[in-house]
Amino acid sequence: MARRINKQETLPRGWPVSLLWAAVIVGVSIALSATINPLFGRNVHWDWMAGVAPVSFVLLLLAFRRRWV
Repeated sequence: MARRINKQETLPRGWPVSLLWAAVIVGVSIALSATINPLFGRNVHWDWMAGVAPVSFVLLLLAFRRRWV
């Protein structure tokens, strides 16, 4: 999370923190894909991802824009 200097100003997030978050998000996505594909088959997986992926993207966007993570 960014350190607050005062109520209006925040420091930019550093590259190491951003790379760590990107690696975690990609790793979780790959793990979910590798788990769901064999269990339900490719067609069901992509139907499921069509609903989950956009919602997840919006939630991640809000979390990063509001500095929740």
